[in-house]
Amino acid sequence: MTGFLGRLAAGLHAATSPDLQAVQFGSSESIGGSGSWIMRALGGGKTSAGIPVNEVSALTYPAVYGAVRILSGIIAQLPIGIFRNTPEGMVAVTDHPLSWKLSKRPNPNMSSFTARSMQQSGALLWGNGCAEIERNGRGQATGIWPLMADRTNLQIVDQRLIYRTRINGQSITLDPDDVLHVKSLGTDGLWGLSPIGQAREAISMGLAMEKFGGKFFANDAKSGGFLLHPGKLGDAGKKNLADSVQDQGGNENAHRVKVLEEGVKFVQTTIPPEDAQFLASRAMQIEEVSRIFGVPLVLLSSHEKTSSWGAGVEQLMIAFAQFTIAEWLKQWEDEYDYKLFTDDEIAQGYCVRHNLNALLRGDMTARAAFYQSGIANKWLVPNEVRAWENLNKVPWGDEPVTVAGAATEPVKSEGLHE
Repeated sequence: MTGFLGRLAAGLHAATSPDLQAVQFGSSESIGGSGSWIMRALGGGKTSAGIPVNEVSALTYPAVYGAVRILSGIIAQLPIGIFRNTPEGMVAVTDHPLSWKLSKRPNPNMSSFTARSMQQSGALLWGNGCAEIERNGRGQATGIWPLMADRTNLQIVDQRLIYRTRINGQSITLDPDDVLHVKSLGTDGLWGLSPIGQAREAISMGLAMEKFGGKFFANDAKSGGFLLHPGKLGDAGKKNLADSVQDQGGNENAHRVKVLEEGVKFVQTTIPPEDAQFLASRAMQIEEVSRIFGVPLVLLSSHEKTSSWGAGVEQLMIAFAQFTIAEWLKQWEDEYDYKLFTDDEIAQGYCVRHNLNALLRGDMTARAAFYQSGIANKWLVPNEVRAWENLNKVPWGDEPVTVAGAATEPVKSEGLHE
């Protein structure tokens, strides 16, 4: 075994290097800097809203958690397979050693869904999702092992790119050809910028609103203010008055009558949430998260502006598949094609492709019209349609037929593929 488990079994020890700080927390800055690695390690850099944000704490904001879950989940669940580009077209390859592993079990400890979603979530949060390619003695890929995003970094050593990661406290160096790397938008073409880091202020504002809402309800759903006394109170009197009011606070006392003694009056000073457009502001922050990750608002359970694209939600979902999901899939496929196959296999036209049809197709009526048009005009054959609908082939379905011809054939009920 040449993967990281094999190296662990061989008892490699971590190398002492000043780069190890950068491996886990990014490049170093002064301790007092808001973006320094020690600040990020302690919970994130400073923000104007006062709530520190890093890639882990951002997941406590429901909109961020939802966007990352949806994107990584959709990409991880799409059917994936190995194909060969031939003069007759793309042909599925089921006897390649990686065919089953890629779609079902890339390594003994993870399903394909788990491994791909972990790598994709790393790209969405830290800006980079990496996985090690395990190879046999002939250099053929035999497994894929996702790497922890917060412990993996790309470095230039002696004018050569290397990946450095940490596994069980050990420093491991990997060759770029042995690392599958998908990344978010970056500036150098090598390393993606963290979407959380770039949008820290917007996410911090959303978290600040969550905190404000919690404190608002913890304060009897009342805004703040001050107590006005007609006379002058000494220190002991101020303390007694403050303790008396404090004892009556909290949600458990929200509906009890509160007594202010000696002519004390309560004067409200802050703006009530409804006057401060609190709910509208919270909705706006969900929109900001939607912009960051390219996830439609309707998928984040926000039903504002659901018909702002084309004919409505259906067209919005198709646009989501074409302009967000497809962008990520292109990266995945480019990495697979270049790094999973030997030079001989690449010359033979081997490649990896996802099946995006399930996300792109419309409702039953639209699909029926599309299929009927394709079969009637002979640019589709029945078995192609049945494959898209996850139905078994029929003996007469591999040749172009007219609609009338297809109707005269005996149609038998076929079960779904297991």
